[in-house]
Amino acid sequence: MKKIIDVARYEYTHHVGKARFWITLLGLPIGFLLIMGISMLFSYLSFDTEPVGYIDQANLITQPQEVPEKVGFMDIFIRLIPYADEASARQDTENGTLQGFVVIPPSYQSTYSVTYYSNKQPGSDVTGTINRLLRDNLMLKEQIQHLDRIEAGSQISLQSLDGSQSSDGTGWHRIVVPILIGILYLILVMSCGGYLLQSLVEEKQNRTMEIMITSMTPNQLMIGKIIGNLGVGFTQILVWGVILLIGLLVFRDRVPFLSDLNLAPGYLAISFSLLILSFVVAAGLLAIIGATMSTMEEGQSINSLLIIPTLLPFYFFQTFFTNPNGTIPRILSYFPLSAPLSLSLRMAFMTVPSWEIVMVFAILVVSIILVFWLSGKAFRRGLLEYGKKLKLRDLLFKEVKNG
Repeated sequence: MKKIIDVARYEYTHHVGKARFWITLLGLPIGFLLIMGISMLFSYLSFDTEPVGYIDQANLITQPQEVPEKVGFMDIFIRLIPYADEASARQDTENGTLQGFVVIPPSYQSTYSVTYYSNKQPGSDVTGTINRLLRDNLMLKEQIQHLDRIEAGSQISLQSLDGSQSSDGTGWHRIVVPILIGILYLILVMSCGGYLLQSLVEEKQNRTMEIMITSMTPNQLMIGKIIGNLGVGFTQILVWGVILLIGLLVFRDRVPFLSDLNLAPGYLAISFSLLILSFVVAAGLLAIIGATMSTMEEGQSINSLLIIPTLLPFYFFQTFFTNPNGTIPRILSYFPLSAPLSLSLRMAFMTVPSWEIVMVFAILVVSIILVFWLSGKAFRRGLLEYGKKLKLRDLLFKEVKNG
């Protein structure tokens, strides 16, 4: 056990201790936030927040526009100013005090049409503000109970005929956790898997692996490397999670859907357990690739093929919405490399039978044992046939024949 811990510690510090790791780690979210901030700034600057005038010829406006005490960051508020006549509103529009003005004709309540005067097309923010003022004043004369609830619409629940699927009508927020699991899994496979593959090929080329194998078994070496790279991945996730948490705390008023999230502990435990076990399978496969390849270029070309199965649930995303208990979602749930996102999506939209969850975990455990066994064989064969590129087919059949 001590040898495994030593290898894991070396593997972790070897990557985390380098400046390029932290530059990449912090550069990605900072760059993303910078691009998003610039985009939001240009979008905000493109909005015309100058006031808009209105002439109420229908004597409809008895409740003026409500002016907020404080306008939030990136909020768009357009003030509506009442005018007694068109001449003064037109003059203020021409000299730039107003961006335009709207005339509410006497016949408005029969035609529901107004005329907007300006030299440019009004944006949706302008038309929305005008319509909101008119709607609020029209509804003042109507005595409708529970008006706000009626405008919000009915809550439509879904129940499948066989009782296996159900939705409360707000299921859109359920995909947040599965999508997060899928993204984290992809990051682990691409970044940490790449680190693992690179270290294996380099150690094979400079023959460091031969020295290490003299003091430990191939399986101990592989397990230590997987644990170390898993720690590297969790370091990335932890740092990005802290940055995301800070962002949510700062802009918590901007993300009201967070209050709708139902993060059941059991659901999260299953999803993250699938994430870890699936990554161990992927890492074992990358260890086999690293042991059988003679150059880093060869390993990277095959590593790119390993990414495709992890993306399969994204390709069939619509299928999980329409029929989460269908053939494709169930097959992808049983496949080790696509299990985290697939089973998490199915659990978000339906009650997955316990026996299926147990079967998925059993398949992952068996897969881990299998890739561990194959990687150990690959290490031994790679050392015996140094400088040669091993074929996975020859590795499997020869080992079976010699076993």
